[in-house]
Amino acid sequence: MRAFTWAVIWGLIGLVGGYVATVAIGLVLFDIFRVSQREGAAAMGLAFVIGPFVACLIALVAATVAAIMVSRRDRARAEGQLPPAQPWGRGPRAVFGAILGAVGGYVLAVALLALFYALRGSPYFSSYAWAYAAAWTPFIAAIAGGGLGIWVAMRRGAPGSDGISRD
Repeated sequence: MRAFTWAVIWGLIGLVGGYVATVAIGLVLFDIFRVSQREGAAAMGLAFVIGPFVACLIALVAATVAAIMVSRRDRARAEGQLPPAQPWGRGPRAVFGAILGAVGGYVLAVALLALFYALRGSPYFSSYAWAYAAAWTPFIAAIAGGGLGIWVAMRRGAPGSDGISRD
């Protein structure tokens, strides 16, 4: 199960990173080789065909490598060749908590705004102030979620926390 979890995580990282890298490299190569951009066909092909295809390949490779590495490490631990895994120190827990909290806060705020727009029937606002507040809501929620993630990760009762810093 542990190998599957890490394979999914690295597969998703490979999917997003592979797409961004493919589109970025493709746009630079289009500019270097002066590819015709008539009606945006080259960019559309890059964004909707080439990018997703290469991203899927990179995700497949990343997930496979992650599963193999984790299963080998688990097997070596079971055979006694490696020491047991130590709990994370306060620093890595704080970074992981901040990232997880920020992403969670941002996604939650965007979902709540989408629900608000759906219930209201329109994404338009009557004043600039309300539109400005709605635009900044996901970022404020991400900052609050990141702070909450750090607090949860750094408190004494956090998982893997025995009050001893291993940094």
